[in-house]
Amino acid sequence: MKKTKAIFFLFLFATSLFLLYLFFDFGIKHNLNIKTSYITARQIKADVLILGPCEPLWMVAPDIITKNTQLSCYNLAESHSDFADNYLHLYLYLYLKNNAAPKYLLLFVTPESFDTNYNTFYSYRFSAFLEDTVVANTVRQCDNPFYNYQFIPLMRYVYYNHQTFFKALQGWKHYVTKKQKPYYPDGFEPPAKMVWDNHYEQLKKKYPQGYYFNWSPLRSEYLNKILYLCKEKNIRVLLYESPILQETAQKQPNRVSCIDSIKKIAEHAQVPFVSFQDMPLAMDKKNYISPMVTTLRGSYLFSDTLSRFFYRWIKK
Repeated sequence: MKKTKAIFFLFLFATSLFLLYLFFDFGIKHNLNIKTSYITARQIKADVLILGPCEPLWMVAPDIITKNTQLSCYNLAESHSDFADNYLHLYLYLYLKNNAAPKYLLLFVTPESFDTNYNTFYSYRFSAFLEDTVVANTVRQCDNPFYNYQFIPLMRYVYYNHQTFFKALQGWKHYVTKKQKPYYPDGFEPPAKMVWDNHYEQLKKKYPQGYYFNWSPLRSEYLNKILYLCKEKNIRVLLYESPILQETAQKQPNRVSCIDSIKKIAEHAQVPFVSFQDMPLAMDKKNYISPMVTTLRGSYLFSDTLSRFFYRWIKK
């Protein structure tokens, strides 16, 4: 009798885990506000893709790119993401939905991009796609503790449950209400309600002699993977650095040497790299909400400058 109860309990437990797994999996994949879900569930017709972390997410407006170039555009950037994160977003866009490859990629690159104290790899963004070998191998390399547990039923979603539970619920809501578009249809999130934070002041206190960037070989490896993938798909790449608050750069002693390293990567890959540090808006703190992210007005100014430079480049 006890053995029968134990078997029944285990069966009930396993069934519950499986049903919860299906609940999370379905919800995540139908949440249109999650870019990995949106780009693998919808055909995104974009001539130009924007890729990178917070800076392009909040600073590059596709409608301005389109206005100045007459090219369709989608912002695929994600907050605080590193190059491995960016690589998988591009890979998912190109392969799991078979979207037509864009003609151009605007990829944000700066010294902070190679320092592991800035940005990170968010495994939970790819939990629903771990059956894919490329996704699984990237997750294993960038977040091995998570990868080692994801074979346990449901663990791929509850390991970071504070990041996935609400998103799963929201996905079910999108499915039930037959929602067709995400909250930000073109991927751009305008920094409309943000004000200057005190992160920079804290950083100056912590590093009174200035902050030295630490170059991560893994970050460099995944930038090269992005460039190789683009070459494979005949996507023309423009690497760019948006303007940072000028007083910030003065507190970064090895910024110039890191920029030189970026230029070498660009030269080796035969792609251009342009820095917009000479823009007037970089001189005034009022144009920024943080040392590297502008206000909404600053974002529109930069989007216009970037799009005009980009248009001249593609017309050469």
